[in-house]
Amino acid sequence: MTPVFHGRNFHPAWDFHGVTWPKIPKRNGDKKTQDTIEDTLLYHITSYEYIRTQAENIGQLELRKEMIRQELACRAELAEPSFERYLRKAYGWICDHGTSIGRPALALLCIWGFTFLAWRGWAAQEAAVTTWDVLYHTGGRMLPFVGGHAYVEEHTLKALRAAPHVLHFLSAMAAILSPFLLFLMALALRLKFRMSV
Repeated sequence: MTPVFHGRNFHPAWDFHGVTWPKIPKRNGDKKTQDTIEDTLLYHITSYEYIRTQAENIGQLELRKEMIRQELACRAELAEPSFERYLRKAYGWICDHGTSIGRPALALLCIWGFTFLAWRGWAAQEAAVTTWDVLYHTGGRMLPFVGGHAYVEEHTLKALRAAPHVLHFLSAMAAILSPFLLFLMALALRLKFRMSV
């Protein structure tokens, strides 16, 4: 169970050693079980909110980050089955509720790798398009502030424009998803280094 502190303030040297936080209860089963699980989730949220504020007051950033993760995971499970709930679950899976820098970076790398390999497979049959051209093109679509076409010759650009529609669709999806993943990485960096805006 989550601990109860009865409104006590944490001592500045306070720390949790060897704690295993309870698993997030899943909302499955009959109505009575659902009500019990909802009550448990609300209790967990209250406890995690309290620990989070206390951890912030005494400057324990790692504990604060863990409590944010636990609280958001409980809120995702507590949300009614809807689009919002799926968004909350996706947020937890993609970036561990805003605490992971590596997960969005890995997702970004995988999307870029898949797009690059698809374009490279097509470019192998085109004499006008080299591996570097594909690298500039896919990298420029993934990173909004990098102009990949600035380094591509005009005849190569025409060949890239004549590529199959499925490749352009993959590039468009990568261009749409990459700013979101970069944003999630920035959120995690802000939380990690406690930057304020």
